[in-house]
Amino acid sequence: MFHLSPRHDDIELVYPFWVLRERSRVTLIDTGFSALVAERRGISEYRDPTALLAELGIVPGDVERIVLSHLHYDHFGAPERYPNARFIVQRDDVAFFSGAGRLQPAGALADAPSIAALDDLRRAERLETLDGDKSLGDGLSVVRIGGHTPGSQVIVLERSDGPLVFACDGSHFYDNVLTKTPSAIIYRYDEYQRGFSAIERLATGGRWFPGHDPAMLQQLDRVQERVYALRDA
Repeated sequence: MFHLSPRHDDIELVYPFWVLRERSRVTLIDTGFSALVAERRGISEYRDPTALLAELGIVPGDVERIVLSHLHYDHFGAPERYPNARFIVQRDDVAFFSGAGRLQPAGALADAPSIAALDDLRRAERLETLDGDKSLGDGLSVVRIGGHTPGSQVIVLERSDGPLVFACDGSHFYDNVLTKTPSAIIYRYDEYQRGFSAIERLATGGRWFPGHDPAMLQQLDRVQERVYALRDA
């Protein structure tokens, strides 16, 4: 999780996806992944995203929009689970993982069947590819930072109590930003560093959440097994 670290300690990760709900409109940040992928990747204590959504009274067909931070397997998987959703992702990630990335070791970090499904989503006009930052409305926006993958993006939700920044794998842990140390999975080092500065800037006056740090749960309230809600500032 830390580039060039001299140590190789065991470390605990969480694999979150986020639910933004305003009245009947449901938006996800990332999708979660399948039980088969969890088994193949050796991920323990797996909970199926459909079951987790059910804890909130949501069925996958209710999801209207999914904002993908990037296309690694743990952030984009089993898109067929969400038959009515529009997927929003940076064009650079789509081009890489469906093109040249398939021939590179980094391509193995994507779920091949999910990447293949991008063509079907495009034909169904359910795939929106972005070329940089964009406001999505209702206080939600994305900022392209790259670094971890060609088109990694962070998601920002403006609220009355300050912005919420979902850094996802722009910073796997809080300490990646604090120490300016990327993870070992780097597409462009210079973009990774600029991304750290962007996360700090975007979170001014608010809060931010990393991609896999269990410490983020301290800022949340547990409402069900493996389901957490944002704690008011």
